[in-house]
Amino acid sequence: MKLFFKLLILSAIISQPSLAKEYNIEYNIKIKGLEIGSLFWHLELDLNKYTTEIKLNDHGIFSGLYKFRGKYKAAGKIKNSFLLPKEYNQIWETKSKKKVVEIIFEKNKISKLTLYPEETEVARINYYKLINYTDPFTSFLNILINNLPSKTIDGRRTYILSPTNSSKKNKILIKNYKNIWADHKRNDLEYIEIHKKNEFSLFPFKIKIKFKNIVFELTKN
Repeated sequence: MKLFFKLLILSAIISQPSLAKEYNIEYNIKIKGLEIGSLFWHLELDLNKYTTEIKLNDHGIFSGLYKFRGKYKAAGKIKNSFLLPKEYNQIWETKSKKKVVEIIFEKNKISKLTLYPEETEVARINYYKLINYTDPFTSFLNILINNLPSKTIDGRRTYILSPTNSSKKNKILIKNYKNIWADHKRNDLEYIEIHKKNEFSLFPFKIKIKFKNIVFELTKN
């Protein structure tokens, strides 16, 4: 039955005659009911490849408290309904800092990881030996399609995104969290919760993210 649903979702995503599908989705971002920004999600899926791009921007009367801008992009191939990344790029900016992450994947392993500013600490994990890890957004998409745990690397941490089994409300737990560049075990990301209208939906109508004890609520426009 799960295989049937998976194939049904994929056939809806990748449909004739173009053999490709493009999505543009926007979410409002709120904290305790107060709007602080928006998220724009662009996704292109073809028979054997994908590209996804996320843009985050602050806005609203309370945005001055949470100044931020982010851009994330992942691209790769699709094999047996699983998304396998080839590259991942991340730019995150606030009032006081700018961070850039670039990861190149080859043969299900990390072949290059670049950080800006450059990390001065010694890596506690040999990330070049990690196998079958994907970037955060590829992991999230794989969970939306397959509802299976996904090993994840974001350039500074490794962890497993582990979904619970539910067709409409699915809490994704953060497991085996490890900091690459530090000895401490602090886990700022506690969980992600996705709400779907039904099990045939690809995109959640609501996403809740608990990060540093703050719950960010994303609601689809």
